[in-house]
Amino acid sequence: MKPMRPELHNVLEVLLVESEISGEVHIDRIGEALGLLAAGADDVDAMLDILEASVRKVVAPEGGGGELRLHAVITSARALTPVLGRKPKPKEIAEHAGLTEAEVRNALALAQVMGR
Repeated sequence: MKPMRPELHNVLEVLLVESEISGEVHIDRIGEALGLLAAGADDVDAMLDILEASVRKVVAPEGGGGELRLHAVITSARALTPVLGRKPKPKEIAEHAGLTEAEVRNALALAQVMGR
């Protein structure tokens, strides 16, 4: 299990409490719970690992443009990396892709779910 940044523990606790009865956490809720906190793929992956270890099922919407936003995020991240000389932050990806930061975080979370 990957370590998670301390400031994200509160977000994770909220998600665990909210999903205690249903056992499910919607991918959009993860993005909403993160709010304006900067969260990259490693952060989201660590959160998903902990949610799944806590017997939570992470669910993603079918359709709804998630795949298109994911494509835009990946394309923007790839374009920005050589220009910035580092991995771009969600805010930078959002500005480049014409998305909100929440949409970028949701796309990153969707990528993690799809990769499992």
